[in-house]
Amino acid sequence: MKKLLLAFVLLALVLPVQGSYVVRVSHLQYFPAPPNPIKVAGRVMSASPLKLNDGSGEITVVGATAAVSDFLVVTGDWDGSVLTVTGEVTNYAGPAATEMVYIPAGSFLMGNNSSEGYSYPDELPQHSVYLSGYWIGKYEVTRGEYRRFMEAGGYSSPAYWTSAGWSWKVSNSRTEPRYWAADQDWYGGDPFVQTDSHPVVGVSYYEAAAYCNWAGGHLPTEAQWEKAARWTGSYPHVYPWANIWDAEKCNNWYDTNPAGGGDQRYQTAPVGSYPLGASPYGLQDMAGNAWEWCRDWYSSSYYSVSPTTDPPGPSSGSYRVLRGGGWDSYDDYYRSAYRGAYFLPAYWYDYFGFRLVRSEG
Repeated sequence: MKKLLLAFVLLALVLPVQGSYVVRVSHLQYFPAPPNPIKVAGRVMSASPLKLNDGSGEITVVGATAAVSDFLVVTGDWDGSVLTVTGEVTNYAGPAATEMVYIPAGSFLMGNNSSEGYSYPDELPQHSVYLSGYWIGKYEVTRGEYRRFMEAGGYSSPAYWTSAGWSWKVSNSRTEPRYWAADQDWYGGDPFVQTDSHPVVGVSYYEAAAYCNWAGGHLPTEAQWEKAARWTGSYPHVYPWANIWDAEKCNNWYDTNPAGGGDQRYQTAPVGSYPLGASPYGLQDMAGNAWEWCRDWYSSSYYSVSPTTDPPGPSSGSYRVLRGGGWDSYDDYYRSAYRGAYFLPAYWYDYFGFRLVRSEG
């Protein structure tokens, strides 16, 4: 109980109070009732009755109206089961629609069976995994989509961020991704201009997770990412498009596709520039362009102990998973089974991006 009370005090210190106690929805069931009024934030899951969810807890709110998928910050009185609005309600309208692809529920084979030409111990053993249905972004999140998050107060509202992520943002005075300027010149390559159709890069894991929370979803689990990248319904491809490496089917170190900058190796390409490199489900850029953050902590031995249904990844760790390879990579990194991982919270390179997932149910 002391630890819980301490966590509540720390949370109140981290988030601006402005005359009311700021409390996460998921914390209300654990803490002694805080003095009213309190302030909570979350995604609208049901309009009537209005239900607010912060990702791990849900409450009913009386005295406010909003549309499903809106994000609310609500001040009111908590009686142990219902929050009655007594003060300000800030409504961040749901983001513009992102094109999503539905991945149906079912089993697939995850990992490497040692027949892919390259093989690393953390890709073994290949194992069967059952996943519930989910939607995943057809494209990597673009700069245009990320700009809407910024304009909606993404870097000024702690409601979108985890506690660790907000602390990192504040301590680093972060107000935008690294490499956010349109004009870029990476590692001595030719200068180029990032448009709204280019993937957002230079994002840390924390920024990627905050965007996904704002957009009503989450980062893909490692299993969700891999199934979407390579599963044909019967067997897994080595690369999203097939089993043979083809440098012209993704943005990589060797491709000469003019849409991706030709032989200009030091840059991203607009999402969807390599349609022949699509995954069996039709997803674009699952290999190359930007490395993509996944939700999971990384463990080199996780496949040996992974649950067979909806594996969430290890419960803790020092590294988060990245998948897919970037514009800077070599052919073995573009295999859909390849597992990248980077230490938190220090990395937000010009080849780190992400895509959005919305789980079913």
